[in-house]
Amino acid sequence: MKKIPKQNKRLFFSQLLWSKRINQKFMPHAGYMGNGGDIHLILGVDGTGINHLIQLLSQAVPNNRFIHNPLAKFEPKLTLSYQGDRLAILYQKELTADHPLNRVYRIYAEENLAETNYDLLLMENKATPSVLLIMKETHSLLATEALLRELQCHALFYISDPVILAEQIFSREGLNTSYLELESKAVMESRFLKRFLSHDLRAVLHAYKLIQRLPTDRQRSIQMKVFTIALIQHMFRMLAARYPELASVVDFECIENDPERLQFPLVNWLGSNGLGHSELVLNRSTFKPDGQMSSRWTRSWPESINTFDALTAKDANLAYQIMIDHGLMRDEGKHKTWDDRFAV
Repeated sequence: MKKIPKQNKRLFFSQLLWSKRINQKFMPHAGYMGNGGDIHLILGVDGTGINHLIQLLSQAVPNNRFIHNPLAKFEPKLTLSYQGDRLAILYQKELTADHPLNRVYRIYAEENLAETNYDLLLMENKATPSVLLIMKETHSLLATEALLRELQCHALFYISDPVILAEQIFSREGLNTSYLELESKAVMESRFLKRFLSHDLRAVLHAYKLIQRLPTDRQRSIQMKVFTIALIQHMFRMLAARYPELASVVDFECIENDPERLQFPLVNWLGSNGLGHSELVLNRSTFKPDGQMSSRWTRSWPESINTFDALTAKDANLAYQIMIDHGLMRDEGKHKTWDDRFAV
């Protein structure tokens, strides 16, 4: 038998104990019966942009149940890693039926189904739509492909400028934050690189070596976090291309300039009634905190504010230079955007 590494052994027994607690709190079959297809996920790096997108959707999509960061809210508490962020996870393509992530999401689906009012559904001439289960998650992002394959759920990937997202993380949690720390190592593992960056491997490895040669820990930490966010968002684009029936991308840069481009991702994500709901979203498309109505995406999006608190201008310029030089972004004067190659 292959010897279990020390940390993996600790995690193995921790998850074994968690499963025992799950069976005591619920039933032994909990998390195995839920229909993953009933779940509508919104995934992205934690920041104000994804939170405002949730706010907009919650106002425009009727008869919904929103759960923010379901993995962090779940009891008993879930432990997927002992490296700082307990909800961090290495890249995985498959999940077993008894994997904690699989069981947690299916338990939410089971609870949502249990809350259905069947008396109303049985009434004649009473059209009662089922409750739409929508969950926003910003952790365990490297398990996204495994979730798509196992749950067959609908997913909406929110992506934005990696530098500004990193600035928001550092401003909120400090430069020593554990958020995405494990992922910063995991994105350089061979299985992740082979899966998502096989055609750009030389450029990515060169960028990584360049970051590791920076003179200070602060510079290395900042640039590696920005680099990790860029690679995670590249993974999102690749997954949306590989699983078009399940996943779509909401790119801030695109929808800010052309809000109509949000309609297709929403229709794909919402399903049969998606067209009517997506039109409601577009008609209410504003990210202003006071919820004012607007006919277009406004410059009140936080990503449009290019003032930095945690990062210096030198930090930001270096990050953009590394990503542009290595094909992760392209430069259009003052406007930095994703390379078109990654949209395919």
